[in-house]
Amino acid sequence: MHSLQLLPIGQQDFSELRRTNRLYVDKTNYIYNMLHHGSVFFFLARPRRFGKSLLVSTLKCIFEGKKELFEGLYIYDKISWDAHPIIHLDFSNLDFKGKGLRTALSDRLDEIAAAYSTAFKAATIGSKFKELMENLYKQTGKQAVILIDEYDKPITDVLEVGKNERAHEHRDIMREFYSVVKGSSQYIRLFFMTGIARFSKVSLFSDLNNLTDLSYSDYFHNMLGYTQQELEDYFKPYLDITALKHNISASELAERVKEWYNGFSWNGVEKLYNPYSILRFFGEQKFMNFWFDSGTPKFLVEWLKKQMIYDISRKAVSPLMIENFDIDNINLYTLLFQTGYLTIAECDELGIYLLDYPNKEVRQALLEYIMVAFANSAESSVWARNIIRAVRSHDMPQLIQAINTLFASIPYQIFDQHQEKYFHAVIFLAFQLCGFHIKSEVSVSAGRIDAVMEHDNRIYIFEFKLNDSAANALRQIKERAYYKAYEGAHREIYLVGINFSGQTKEVAEWLIEKI
Repeated sequence: MHSLQLLPIGQQDFSELRRTNRLYVDKTNYIYNMLHHGSVFFFLARPRRFGKSLLVSTLKCIFEGKKELFEGLYIYDKISWDAHPIIHLDFSNLDFKGKGLRTALSDRLDEIAAAYSTAFKAATIGSKFKELMENLYKQTGKQAVILIDEYDKPITDVLEVGKNERAHEHRDIMREFYSVVKGSSQYIRLFFMTGIARFSKVSLFSDLNNLTDLSYSDYFHNMLGYTQQELEDYFKPYLDITALKHNISASELAERVKEWYNGFSWNGVEKLYNPYSILRFFGEQKFMNFWFDSGTPKFLVEWLKKQMIYDISRKAVSPLMIENFDIDNINLYTLLFQTGYLTIAECDELGIYLLDYPNKEVRQALLEYIMVAFANSAESSVWARNIIRAVRSHDMPQLIQAINTLFASIPYQIFDQHQEKYFHAVIFLAFQLCGFHIKSEVSVSAGRIDAVMEHDNRIYIFEFKLNDSAANALRQIKERAYYKAYEGAHREIYLVGINFSGQTKEVAEWLIEKI
């Protein structure tokens, strides 16, 4: 391992990364293209751990004129390397929770002013911001470069704890702050803003309507994250040595890495790796959940449970639904997409997006969190192993026994004995976590099937009842001929009627019949 180039795990400072000769995937061609785009004002939204802060740091070094750091990179001989005054605001480092957002912003502007030996006459944050741009221009004769990282953190952080009132307050402060930008364009060489969410244009972005949004641009799609080609080119020594450890070929390892960590997309065509997961994977040399490890989505999971939503995959949405975030009317799929738990898997000819889990890492980890919320079943080894064995051997009695073992482990205080959908959710999540292909609430011409599971040459059509009878469940499948949608698949079709008892917390009876 000592002969390999150091990985920049957790490294967000471009200068330090280059000085310590750490691996850097060259993205400066995208920066060059952006700087020659014709616009000066840019916005880029990506989920956490996607390299936004490193990109901002790279831009800072470019406009500080630190040419020596870029030797060997695309941009090295392409620009003039003129130094500009820089206004850098990283909202992830602002103490807005302790000081309050207005005070934290004001203090940060004071720090920047002091670094350039200038002072303010103005008192409000908007006026200070405008005065700082003017003063830096007068002092240096150069337009300022404004770099704003994680701009939305003061809003998303308070939304996560359910404080909409505070989110409104922070949004209004930020609107006041950014309201001076448009009228100060003569003092600005570059305005570059990153965040996770883009808030609806009627709110914060109404005062920044001159921003060029790079988030969905095909030209800048790969500006952050690693492409498959970049993975194979830059990480080849790591692929080789990790393949040896796993006793497989480098190409086999690359396919497994792709399944686990590739798949993020903002156009439904090009796919990207989350840099954090890849760097951690090659650092540890084993397949693990790294991205979730850096932040548990408790707020999100509790929301899913409250709304009794457990299957979030393969969701068709319009671009308008997911591109703008409304504080007062938070859409679940907007939140899931902008935070990276879902991504654009496909885009049809009408422009409709199909959202799905980006990869195995996100899918498996989120399913586990949702399962814990629904069933508090953190220890899944016993029932999961038995479910897998039962399905593989087509042993229905063993499957029912494993399901009942799972239900028996659920604490009474979170067990919802009154909702049939609760039982659906737990079984669906259990099958998904075991790696089986299962669909929930499948619409067919005759109605909606509770669940359809496919394994090898078998298709299982499930109908669930609560405090009713398995016979009624089976009768419903037959009367509505749910199975007809699958008769052309040339596979064995099994109809399974299951009745749950809310009182005993178990499958009270079941029937299975082959078509």
